[in-house]
Amino acid sequence: MITDQDILQDAEWLPHRYDETNGSFRFRHVPRDVQREAAFLTDEHLPDTGAERVIPLERIDRRALPAAPIHFVFHSAYCCSTLVARMFDAPGYSMGLVEPVVLNDVVGWRRRGAQPEKIAAVLDVALALLARPFGDDRAVVVKPSNIVNSLAPAIMGLRADAHAILLYAPIEDFLASIAVKGLWGRRWVRQALIGQMQDGVLAQQFAPDEMFELTDLQVAGLGWLSHHSIYRKMQDRFGAGRLGICDSRSLLAEPAETVAKFFVRFELHPDPEDSAAIAAGPAFTRNSKESTSYSRSDRERQIAATREANSDEIAKVAEWVRVVADGIGLDVAPVSSALR
Repeated sequence: MITDQDILQDAEWLPHRYDETNGSFRFRHVPRDVQREAAFLTDEHLPDTGAERVIPLERIDRRALPAAPIHFVFHSAYCCSTLVARMFDAPGYSMGLVEPVVLNDVVGWRRRGAQPEKIAAVLDVALALLARPFGDDRAVVVKPSNIVNSLAPAIMGLRADAHAILLYAPIEDFLASIAVKGLWGRRWVRQALIGQMQDGVLAQQFAPDEMFELTDLQVAGLGWLSHHSIYRKMQDRFGAGRLGICDSRSLLAEPAETVAKFFVRFELHPDPEDSAAIAAGPAFTRNSKESTSYSRSDRERQIAATREANSDEIAKVAEWVRVVADGIGLDVAPVSSALR
């Protein structure tokens, strides 16, 4: 019979959820091949195998866990972040974890008023569990949900050796991605902004009546801008040596260069043949969420069509975002330092 210690030593046992009511982690058996087939590490996308185990926090000694360097891909949504995480699913080099829900649980707990020192303690253990290497991999790369960005400074503070890539889509592309989602996308950005308000990370404060006057895409733009505000504060605190930023168009322009530069940023140095194979592999040739054939040109055509259909609104909101950003001193199109 598998023991708790067996589970804690095995990266295939994903720390799936944290239950604040009893102070325990719920582990789920998710081998590498299963993770590859799941768009995200969520209940909706993971198969229900029944292989789960609850282990109290007090029984977990993070110092006894197998450990590899852990790095992060933070993102502002709809910017090819899942593609980047898939890129790091490279046996022998690293494993990319796509939006583990356990980090969302910590965010939710914080929003419900948890004490900072308790949050830090649980977050520290969660990161240690996520850092367990698969096989002979040399690192783990975690792409959290973008709601975790409010905790990104704390995460980087807890892991002084970690590096991070900060991803974003150009504002017009981001707004087009929201518009094409229809009602669901417009509702999602409002829910996301409520979360940012709870986290205290809005880039610009508005009076309640002004908030009600914002259109759906203005709400989307304010949320996008708030992620940039977090990025700038992180860059000021942690510096260019640990953080690099990149936009979605730049990372798609030259896949081979993206692979080489991103891997080196995380202190991984793949052979040229391996880099070429990753650049030509499924991360760049299949839709990361739907597992269908996909390419840079497909993405550009979809965005262009949506921008054309919503050109007036997108243009006006993008200009509004730039005006707001200028007023608070934010650069909405920073140079892609992660590719340097």
